[in-house]
Amino acid sequence: MSRLTKTTSSNKTTSPATITNKRSQSSSSLISLMRLKNQSRRSNANLSDKTTSPLSTYISASKYNSEQRAKARDIVSGIQRKNIKLIAIDFDNTFLSIHTSGYYQGTVDSLLEHIRSTFHYFIQEILDSSAFGQTLHVCIVSFSSQEQLIRKLLQLAFKTSKTDRIIIRCNTPDFVAHMNEDFLGKEYHLSSVVTELSTRRNKTIKPNE
Repeated sequence: MSRLTKTTSSNKTTSPATITNKRSQSSSSLISLMRLKNQSRRSNANLSDKTTSPLSTYISASKYNSEQRAKARDIVSGIQRKNIKLIAIDFDNTFLSIHTSGYYQGTVDSLLEHIRSTFHYFIQEILDSSAFGQTLHVCIVSFSSQEQLIRKLLQLAFKTSKTDRIIIRCNTPDFVAHMNEDFLGKEYHLSSVVTELSTRRNKTIKPNE
C-alpha cells in the first residue's frame, strides 16, 4: 500500500528589501491622498468665492422677470393691434411642459412647477390688461376631462379671481355628449367658446378675430 502524505507549504520569509518597498509604496499612497485632499479643499474654496450672493441672485431674477414681462406685454399689444379678440391655449404639452393624459392623480399644486414660464407671463399680462374680458378673451382647450383640475391650477398660478373669466373647454362627459363630429381637432371646442361669449357675455367674435 502506498502511503498518502499531506504536504504543507512552508512559511515564506519576507526579505528586508520587500518590506522597505512596501513601506515606500504606503508612504507614496499617503502623500498622494493628502495632495488630493488639499486640491479638493482649494477647489471648494474657489467655488465658495464664486458663489453668487443672495442680493445678486435677487437682482438677476428681478431683471429676468422684468424682461419676460416686457416681452409678454409687447406680444399682448401686438395681438390687440391686429384686433385678435380670442386667445386659445392648449393645456397638455403646451401650457404645461408635461402631458397629464387626461387622468392626473397628483395634487394640483404639484403641477405648478410644470407650467411653462412663457405662458405664465403671457396670461398674466392678459389678465392685467384693461382689455381682458372686454375686447380680449382667453380660453383653455383640452381633450382632458379634468376641467376642475385646470380651473384650480389657474387659480393657484395667478392668484386672482380674474381667472374665473378664463373659459375652459374640456372633454367632459356632458361636452362630449353634444360634440359635433364634423369638427376636427379642437374646432368644436373653439366654436363652443365663441358661442358662450356671444350668448352669456354678449361678446361677438368673428372668424378672423
